[in-house]
Amino acid sequence: MNHLNTSYRLYLTLVFCSLATACTSVRLITDYDEVTDHMVTELQAKTARHFAVLDRTIGTDTATYEFFIPFYDDVKVGLSSLEVRSQALKNNSIVIQQVKLLRQMTKDLEALHRLGIRSKEELKPLESAFNSAYASIIKLQLALKRGEE
Repeated sequence: MNHLNTSYRLYLTLVFCSLATACTSVRLITDYDEVTDHMVTELQAKTARHFAVLDRTIGTDTATYEFFIPFYDDVKVGLSSLEVRSQALKNNSIVIQQVKLLRQMTKDLEALHRLGIRSKEELKPLESAFNSAYASIIKLQLALKRGEE
């Protein structure tokens, strides 16, 4: 009878542990952050505007790098602020890596612009790459907002 009692206790313990485990969740990524969402959306709009102006002015003197220095400064500051915010949030390594990628892409675009962008055909793949990078951060934020992991 004592053996049956021990088996029953073991069974109850296993059931209790299973239920306790099922009721808890481990969060491996940060929660949705509205500020990050807005910052990324704003930076994407500035970048889209940049490509639109470049597309319209390519081949003219106003398409040269010097006319776009304020854009690069503004986006660099925005990305730096976004990176600091991302680092301040717990379990946010994915967004941190995405922002670092955007910072490098912006740095590379600026270097290319200094050398001179000569045609609209050069802009399309660059714009597409930036759109994809921004979209991936926005998609993640929207998924987090819906409660997905």
